[in-house]
Amino acid sequence: MSRAHTSIKAKFPSSLSLIALSVIGVNGMMMSSYATAETIVLDSLIITGEKINKTIKDTSTAVTVISQEQLASGETKNSKMVATEAPNVITTGFGNISIRGISGNGPATGGYALVTGARTRVSTVIDGSPQDWSGYNFTPSGVWDAQQVEVLRGPQSTTQGTSSIGGAVVIKTNDPTFTDEASIRAGLETYKNGNIKYNMAAMSSGALTDDELAYRIAIDGSKGEGWMNYKEVDTEFDGIPNISDAENINLRGKLLWTPSEQPNLTALITVEHHKYDGEYLSWANDEETNYSRQTMTLNDEEGDNIRLQNSSVNAISADIDYQINTGITNSLHIGYSDSDIHFEQYPNAFAVDIDKETVFFENRLLFNQENTNFSGVLGLYAAKKDAYTYASYLRSDDVTTTTAIYGESAYSFSDTTNLIAGIRVENEKVDRTSGFDWTGQIDQNNDKTYLLPKLGITQDISNNTTLGATVRKGYSPSGSGFEWGGNYDFYTYDSEEVLAYELSSKSHFDNGSTMNVSLFFNDYSDYQAFIDSTYIDNIDSAHTYGAELEATTWLTQNLEIRGSAGLLHSKIDNFDSFKGNKLPSAPEKNIGLGFTQYVGDQWSFGADITYVGEYYSDLKNTEEYQAGDYITADARIQYVNNSLTVDGYITNLTDEDVVYYASRGSRASIGQTRTVGISATYRM
Repeated sequence: MSRAHTSIKAKFPSSLSLIALSVIGVNGMMMSSYATAETIVLDSLIITGEKINKTIKDTSTAVTVISQEQLASGETKNSKMVATEAPNVITTGFGNISIRGISGNGPATGGYALVTGARTRVSTVIDGSPQDWSGYNFTPSGVWDAQQVEVLRGPQSTTQGTSSIGGAVVIKTNDPTFTDEASIRAGLETYKNGNIKYNMAAMSSGALTDDELAYRIAIDGSKGEGWMNYKEVDTEFDGIPNISDAENINLRGKLLWTPSEQPNLTALITVEHHKYDGEYLSWANDEETNYSRQTMTLNDEEGDNIRLQNSSVNAISADIDYQINTGITNSLHIGYSDSDIHFEQYPNAFAVDIDKETVFFENRLLFNQENTNFSGVLGLYAAKKDAYTYASYLRSDDVTTTTAIYGESAYSFSDTTNLIAGIRVENEKVDRTSGFDWTGQIDQNNDKTYLLPKLGITQDISNNTTLGATVRKGYSPSGSGFEWGGNYDFYTYDSEEVLAYELSSKSHFDNGSTMNVSLFFNDYSDYQAFIDSTYIDNIDSAHTYGAELEATTWLTQNLEIRGSAGLLHSKIDNFDSFKGNKLPSAPEKNIGLGFTQYVGDQWSFGADITYVGEYYSDLKNTEEYQAGDYITADARIQYVNNSLTVDGYITNLTDEDVVYYASRGSRASIGQTRTVGISATYRM
């Protein structure tokens, strides 16, 4: 029986003592569970996000893993939605997330990201290939036929490089199998406004040549009208497409070769195609009702617009692994991606086109020999990205070349103590030509090398629990832009850096219960901040600190409970009038509690409640731009009959009015209304 856990989340008091009390309570609950429930044997989850396979206990990073069973129902549609199951991870609107108070979209969004060339702060990696977009998340990564999603919190710059100062979301999809398997899923969901979206997915995998050549094809997509409402003041709907409609399709094909004449060699080719059409924003401007009607009223005179996209991504990559010796493997990953982002605005019409071509190469030498005290990875990385942006007001041409050498190793002083050391030396060259039609084109050339160390230690204090301590450095590169409005003056901003300190405790008990605790402190220098929605500047210093708890346990053989708690404090230490303010998208609490109850071999049901505390959308901590402070409830039920699985779910059960991000005092990015969904999956 598949025992996928869900989470229920609730509101708790604000204090770091919560973590200590929770640890004591959960430990007691787990020991009681351990004494009464029979032993449940679970496969160890393998973490790939640190470039070398490890179990959760062995990794020094705070990481949440969402398994294949949790992703299969169709309730969650993309990796960023899934990532918010982790403590101190919240949605910030536009398909983006914030990790420990660091907004993943970077310091700027939308057109500001185009003007400034700002970078994302949370990297997304699919099967080893990085995805790159700052601002709005135009082409989110789907999770159909994914093996797992890893949410790594805290800077991952030593192993992932740029665009990961806040963390990383790493998706591992299923590889081809030499035994035939297939599945098909069909479903729909309906919203508070009565609109319906339909979704379908299919997968086929098997051998083309026995034990030598295998394939896997996965496809999923959805079509229909969404949960947002739209109105017009006059005739804004005339001559524009159906702005409620949207459709997307994701296609992935894999070919695996394991040559019988070269048993130490494996080769995998992956081809992907993603296409998204229609609405992609969740802007609402019904501020008079506190956005409770989830309505965007188009107003030609006031400049209240909607944007519809027609975007696609095509990518191909190859993974070639060769086992040089027992415990020594060379792993080569090369790839190419082509992103074509296009959106049009209505009723004040203009269009934006963004074309990006990226070529990347990564070679890793992995050491994990038996009967030695040493294991690790040594890697080389190189990438070249050509990005061209064209709009009615802006033209930008960027060529970014990145080269890096990195390594991380673990040395065992004893059977229980490991020293971890890592370093990355990364060079980035940027040749950028940009400007508005009325400013002329300005050239900027940057060439900078970054040194990114990491040091840690782990100590097994029992067969079940490992303690750890790490310090690491992260960064996000410098850039340039034009001041928004006024004279559109050209300016530059420096790279931002963070020194991150973390203590952790990770426990995995024999009965399947787990408990992970983290305490962290992040010291930022030259933090990149979007000032007055006009330009990016560097804040001299800022800091965040907090605590996180994740725990699962079996109260009985058929009842699993999961809890999580994230506490966060953020502060600007030194920057003019912002001194003492909180960072944007940094709620002090992010709490959860959940359960799954199994009834016989066929039925299961569960629920979760999520609480996210209040936070500001801007650095000024403007009262009108407050967001968060919401509780959402979800419920689900599952029926399994041999090869058929039927899932039913209700998200945002109480129809909570959720504001993720507020802007200009008259519009906000809002959360999805109550949604009722059902899907049926047949596996062959």
